[in-house]
Amino acid sequence: MKMEFRVLTLFLRKEDVALSLPGFSYFYGPIGSGKSSIGRLIDFCLGATMDWTPALQQEFVAARLNLLLNDVPVSLERERDSNKVIASWSNESEQLQVSIPARTPSGEALPNTEIQVLSDLLFHLGGEEPPKVRRRKGRPDERMERLSFRDLYRFCYLDQQGMDSDFFKLNSDNFAAKQKSVDALRYILGYQTERVAELESQLQHTREAKIGFQLSTNALSKALAKAGMESSEALEERIRDTAAMVERARLDAAQARSERSPIPAIDEALRERARGLTLEVQAARQQVDDLSARLADLERHRNELQMLSVRFQRTSAARTVLGGVDFKDCPRCTQHLPERGHGACPVCGQPDLILAATGVLDEEVIEKDLKVRRAELDDAFQRLHEQRQETFARVDDLEKAKREADSLLAERLRNYDSEFLSQALIHERGVATLEQKLSDLEQSRRLPDLLREQSELASAKSVEEAKLASELEATKRAAFQDRRNVERLGQLFLDCLVRCNFPDVKATDHVHIDPSSFYPKIPLGGEDAIVVLTFDNAGSGGMMALFRTCFAVALHRLSAMMGEWRLPSVLVIDTATKNVSSVENPEVVQSFYRMIYELAASELTGTQFVVIDNELTRAPENLNIQVSERHMVRGDSNNPPLVPYLSGDFFSE
Repeated sequence: MKMEFRVLTLFLRKEDVALSLPGFSYFYGPIGSGKSSIGRLIDFCLGATMDWTPALQQEFVAARLNLLLNDVPVSLERERDSNKVIASWSNESEQLQVSIPARTPSGEALPNTEIQVLSDLLFHLGGEEPPKVRRRKGRPDERMERLSFRDLYRFCYLDQQGMDSDFFKLNSDNFAAKQKSVDALRYILGYQTERVAELESQLQHTREAKIGFQLSTNALSKALAKAGMESSEALEERIRDTAAMVERARLDAAQARSERSPIPAIDEALRERARGLTLEVQAARQQVDDLSARLADLERHRNELQMLSVRFQRTSAARTVLGGVDFKDCPRCTQHLPERGHGACPVCGQPDLILAATGVLDEEVIEKDLKVRRAELDDAFQRLHEQRQETFARVDDLEKAKREADSLLAERLRNYDSEFLSQALIHERGVATLEQKLSDLEQSRRLPDLLREQSELASAKSVEEAKLASELEATKRAAFQDRRNVERLGQLFLDCLVRCNFPDVKATDHVHIDPSSFYPKIPLGGEDAIVVLTFDNAGSGGMMALFRTCFAVALHRLSAMMGEWRLPSVLVIDTATKNVSSVENPEVVQSFYRMIYELAASELTGTQFVVIDNELTRAPENLNIQVSERHMVRGDSNNPPLVPYLSGDFFSE
């Protein structure tokens, strides 16, 4: 990925600070000047998390990084506590801008694209497809996952804090992080061994599929030949003949039904008698229902008369008892009653009808009248009950007669229909058999087409097999070149260590890099040496930082030699000579920077360098290279620190 940083702008509380980043930038100065924060802020704009120094905690608001991606001007702006980046770029004559998550996706940021996070956008603007690697290889849930931009940028930003810790995560105890680094190196080196295994697996599946199609084609061809359906024309002729046979069988069945003899007269008489009995049974049942309803009405009238008699007797007895009482006080409230006129009730004041009534005579008349009425109702109830019982008996007789008539009619019709039904069944079976045969033949119309499709699929698989075999051979040749790239990486790594005067490493040594883990080992003193230099025992913090930087420089040299720019063409080195004194170890410091300058002027002319260190080591005068130097000193207005208006104890590396 062709990448070039142009300007880093810091938006502070009191003023904005713009840092120009030409091809080779060198920031140096004592601790506390904020120079290491430059690399961290670049990384922050590219989506990293940030541990803020005291000065930035107090003054920092936002940062903007202007860069070129494949010659496309891009601006990345991010606020201090935001997890999103505002990206702006030009597309022909159109200016585009989007707010996109820095690390964690939350859906598509651009419609109709697969861009979800900043990493996807950087690959998109760089004109590259996001690299993908296989996960859970050989398992049913095997899948392809993307490598992020940050997986590659790990080899471009050598931060001060990580110089002497996990070596690009290659020796990390976190398997997932370690595997990410391995996958990134495989992508950078164009490693094809995994692709060879994948193509071999695809080729095997294709061959198996081709053989399966060929076997099914042969079996189907033999089955069709045996059934007399070698061609579509022969099959269509059999379908037409069978359809004609079905039509003739249907006509024969219809003619047999039309020639059925009429039902005999005696059977018609039995049928009419059965219908008449059915109607009589229904009428008798309706009569039973009507009689039951009338009996219920009479029963209700009898009960009402009985209640009237009881109520009249109670009323008469009360009037008889109370009629002779001379009320002086109210029987309810015990107050004295007023004087009433003659013939008026002393309690309520209404005309007293008791005095004029002949209660005893009336009661006798009414009682006799009630007894006569009850006797009439009892007689009517008895007669209706007897009539209903007779109707019940008649219903039973009619139903018995109806069952006998139905049974006799069914027997007569059964005997009449037996011969006709047997002949009809023979015709229907013949029609059904021929229709099933026709249906099977019509479904078989698909078989010749299926035979042709299977043959075409077998041919297509043969072509695919040949294509995969050719690609596999080319990939195998490329895989050999990939092994050579691993060997070249080891040679370039050794060359960097020797040119830096790394202790105990000689040009006659050899670097062994395991292709499965990319973990290098350097036997000191020959192939059979007991002492082996690795990332675990490279020495003190200063030596480990130098060791790590040499590996990254070697990787960038190899990427430049390959010419594909899979690795972003920037290298940010923060204090590579950490704990290496220019007084005590001047040859190491001078040799290291001489190598960096020489490579920047020759092999890595297309790579941008951002160097951060405590001291300035200038380029040799004989090299044609332009270096932008910036001295940063806290409290020095001529060489201001990162936050120029602060002079207190807010700065920290």
